[in-house]
Amino acid sequence: MEDNETILPGESPIQAPRLPEPMVAQVLLAQIGLMILCSGAGMLLYMLICKTLGWDPQLALHETSPAPERWQVRLQLGMAHFFGFFGSGALTVWIFYRGITQNRTSWPDYLRSRNWPPASTLLLSLLLMLVSVPLVLYTLNLNQQLPLPELFKSAEDQAETALKGLLQMEHIGELLANLSLIALLPALGEELVFRGVIQQQLMRRIPNPWTAILLASVIFSAAHMQFEGFIPRMLLGFILGWLYWQTQNFWVPVLCHFFNNGLQVLGQYLYKQDLTAVDLEKDVQVPWPFAAISLFMVLAVVRLIQQNLAKNATAT
Repeated sequence: MEDNETILPGESPIQAPRLPEPMVAQVLLAQIGLMILCSGAGMLLYMLICKTLGWDPQLALHETSPAPERWQVRLQLGMAHFFGFFGSGALTVWIFYRGITQNRTSWPDYLRSRNWPPASTLLLSLLLMLVSVPLVLYTLNLNQQLPLPELFKSAEDQAETALKGLLQMEHIGELLANLSLIALLPALGEELVFRGVIQQQLMRRIPNPWTAILLASVIFSAAHMQFEGFIPRMLLGFILGWLYWQTQNFWVPVLCHFFNNGLQVLGQYLYKQDLTAVDLEKDVQVPWPFAAISLFMVLAVVRLIQQNLAKNATAT
């Protein structure tokens, strides 16, 4: 593809490979294998740190856990996410796409990460995330009414207890640490794996891009192993996948993912500091009319994004 060729919204993220692309199954299997390998390496490193410092590697976090235990768990989760998602995703992209796409022959061409998105595109994308909040919470209410096997329910309770302990933030240092752990790392690592690798590879194999995005969002939600939030997380994954497909810019879903997670962390910090009355740890019940309004606003912002992308493409 020539450097001055216009990329229209909705086009495939891989337009003109310099060399034949790897098989889809080969890339996906490598991604799975590297996730297992990198996660294992991260776990071994964490165990070594625990042995060196005399920490309990099986530490279970809860709401009354002291600050040192919170920092230990932050280190554990941060290493797990860095190795398991960011590390494995970066390796997969580098191995298969470091020199076969575009005239500049580099993996950023595959990811569409060379250029920062236009301000208008980014602001509209963040607005889409914001107006979707009531709809996402409504699907969470519906999801929580579904019966779960006792084994799953026990795992959900343990994860919720650990999260409550993690969100105890006594000062701004813990806020910044949680923003890095819960917002920044997932935004980079999960978008790299689920949108950059899985979604793009599925779009190579599946003719209908909507089907590929939906399947990638199902995989994204299932990988979290938290089934009480399966439907809302799948919806968020679908929105992020749609944004990636339409904007053809990796940084759009990354920043939107960071915005979504960071907003929740910041909201909980403000509540603990008595700066807001909204406790995000409690279940928020959203009436269906609010969810309907949210859906209408989502569709309206989607239309605005498409118009903005078309305008930007014409200007280019």
